[in-house]
Amino acid sequence: MTSLNGSGAPSRRSVIKSMGVAAAALAAPGVLRRAYAQDPIVLLTWETYHDPAWCKEWSEANGVEVKPVVIGSVDELFSQPFSGAIKPDVMYIETGSLPRFKEAGLITAFNTAKVPNIANITPKLDWKKYTTVGGEVVGVPYNWGTQPLMFNADVVKSPDSWAILWDEKYKGKVNVFDDCTIVFPMIALYVGAKDPFNLTDADFTACEKALRALRGQVRTIARGFDDATTIYAAGDAVIGYCQNIAVVTSLQDKGKNFNYSLPKEGTPTWIDCTGVSKKGDRDIVYKFINDNLATKWQARFIESSTNNGVLTAAEAKKGGVTEKTLKRTNLEDAEAGDFWQKLVILQKPEDFDRRLQIWNDFKAGTL
Repeated sequence: MTSLNGSGAPSRRSVIKSMGVAAAALAAPGVLRRAYAQDPIVLLTWETYHDPAWCKEWSEANGVEVKPVVIGSVDELFSQPFSGAIKPDVMYIETGSLPRFKEAGLITAFNTAKVPNIANITPKLDWKKYTTVGGEVVGVPYNWGTQPLMFNADVVKSPDSWAILWDEKYKGKVNVFDDCTIVFPMIALYVGAKDPFNLTDADFTACEKALRALRGQVRTIARGFDDATTIYAAGDAVIGYCQNIAVVTSLQDKGKNFNYSLPKEGTPTWIDCTGVSKKGDRDIVYKFINDNLATKWQARFIESSTNNGVLTAAEAKKGGVTEKTLKRTNLEDAEAGDFWQKLVILQKPEDFDRRLQIWNDFKAGTL
């Protein structure tokens, strides 16, 4: 999580803080040693999205090195390019943040003509509605997912409302993750805001009050998928806001009885889109993006991570995704007629800086 100045660019302090992490990621052992004729393709991506072995395989087949750098939050994703430590070609950005990235000059118009595998994206995902900024498409989906209420089913029984996070019974056993962009809409839904992306002053006041009350419920804020899994596995949390259902399936793999539900107030839902920087506006980069949307690549991604990817359930099966894995994703659920009505797709907020200040005060305990 970073702080932003009034212009929308990260502060010098936040940039310096992120430089060491970025430089270490690019200098990590195990990167390809082969010399390539073209500049590498640098990715700012998420845990489970681009396995180094897959990137190595693609690099060797195409003669261009792919360097994936894993980030932990949307705010970190936004700050990294300003640090100078990383000059990304490709970034994976949720829909609500696309306007901010475009306005900051971090991404450019996306050339959909160079990515014929866009045809593989499930028609259930009305993605152009959320990826068009100023009349231009600025990204295409790579993965989508729900952000449900997750819980230890041995302790909590079938919760159906976000209100349970404020139940005194679970004081000190609630978890949320460190990402203002994605957590704030859940708070807005809980307080009953008519539009969780266009809050009134009264809505903001209600959100502040709710976050102030939530602070005493939360012992630890998760810094990513793996961190969340560790927190829940250790018993330091039994219920919380889920960053990705892969956290739930990871806990299930460890023999933990965790599950998730879609609360009646609505479930924030992200679509992570491939955005291209000016530096990345190259044919070889678009080839990489196109290959990432091939059924083979997507099916492997879904099978290994239990993410949703972008395929239909039928196409995923055709690509080799097992029935067991499908049941651990939202793909079969998404075929139901009312499924998408329960979801709230992330969109551009009315005042991100105001939200971020409230979130930082929440974390600091000064709200």
